[in-house]
Amino acid sequence: MTNPRTPAPRVLPLLLAVLVVLSAAAGGWWLGAARPVPPDELARADAWQGTQELLAHPSLDAGPETAGVRADLERQLEALGPAPGDRAASAARAERPSPAAPGRSGAPGGPGSTGGPGHLAGVLSDSGVELAGDALRAEEPALARVLGAAAASRAVTARQLGGGAADPELCAPGAAAAPGPGGTSSPGALLWSALDRAGYALEALAARAGPVPAAGPAAPLLLQAREDVEELLELPAARGVLAAAPGLRAGAYVLPGDAAESPARAAGAVAQDVQAAAAHALAHGQPADRCWALLALEQAGELRAGISGEVDALPGVPADDDARGRAPR
Repeated sequence: MTNPRTPAPRVLPLLLAVLVVLSAAAGGWWLGAARPVPPDELARADAWQGTQELLAHPSLDAGPETAGVRADLERQLEALGPAPGDRAASAARAERPSPAAPGRSGAPGGPGSTGGPGHLAGVLSDSGVELAGDALRAEEPALARVLGAAAASRAVTARQLGGGAADPELCAPGAAAAPGPGGTSSPGALLWSALDRAGYALEALAARAGPVPAAGPAAPLLLQAREDVEELLELPAARGVLAAAPGLRAGAYVLPGDAAESPARAAGAVAQDVQAAAAHALAHGQPADRCWALLALEQAGELRAGISGEVDALPGVPADDDARGRAPR
C-alpha cells in the first residue's frame, strides 16, 4: 500500500523557504517604517501642513481684505501637491512646530489670534521665513521653486497687511561660490541680465513718471525699485556671476513700445521678467545663488504689489509647473 504522506526531508525545505520569505517581508516593512523621511519629503509635508493651518487662522475671516490672502494660500497648497502620508506628516510635526503653532505671532490661541489682518501679518511673516529656509535646502528643483515663491509671496503680503510691524528677512546673502558651468546661459547669468534690464527700464520709466500716481506708477516707487535692483546687483552672488561671464555687461536694452502710454504695464512686465528669471535660478542655480534669487523674487513682488495692489500667490511659477504629484511614500 502506498504511503500518501510526503516524507519529512521534502517538507522541511519548503517550510524553511516560506519562513525566509515571511521574515524578509516583515524585515522590509519594519525597515521601511523606521527609515528616516527624506529631507525634501519632510519639507513638503511641513509646508503643506503649515499652509493648511494658516487657512484655518481666525484672522482670515476678518473681512473682505483677507479674501485675496486665502485665495493665495489655497493656490500654494494646491502647488505643494496632495496631502502628505502619515509617516511624513508625523515626522514633520515632530521635527518642528508648524508656522501657526500656539504661542507664535498671531497664531490660534496666541496673542492677537482673533485680530484682523494686522495680526495675520505676523504669522505670514514667520511662515515665509521658514519656507525660505526649506527652499534654500531643497534638492528637487520644482519643490525649491514652489517653496521659494510661496515664501516671497507671504513676505510681501505680510508687509502689506502689517506695514512696518512685519518686515521678514527671508535669508542673508553669503559669499559667492566658485563659478559654475554655463557661462552667459547659466541660471545665475539669466537672472543677472534680467536685473540689469530692469535697472535700465525702471530708471527710464521713473524719468517719465510724475511724483504721484496718475495713469501709472509714481516716480518714487520706480526709483526705490531701481535702488533695490542696484543692491541686488552688488550682492556677492551677482558679482560672482559677472566675474564668470563679463560679457553680460554688453547688453543694450530698449523700452517697450507702449512705455509712454502705459508705464504701469511696462513696469509690471519688468517685474515679471525678474520673477521668471529669479524662480528659474532658485530652482536650477547653485546653492550660493539661491538666496540672491529669493531676494530678487521678493523685490519684484514688492514692485508688482506697489503697481497693482495685488500679490502673486506663486511669483515666477507657471500654473502647470509645481510640486504636485510628489506625494510622500
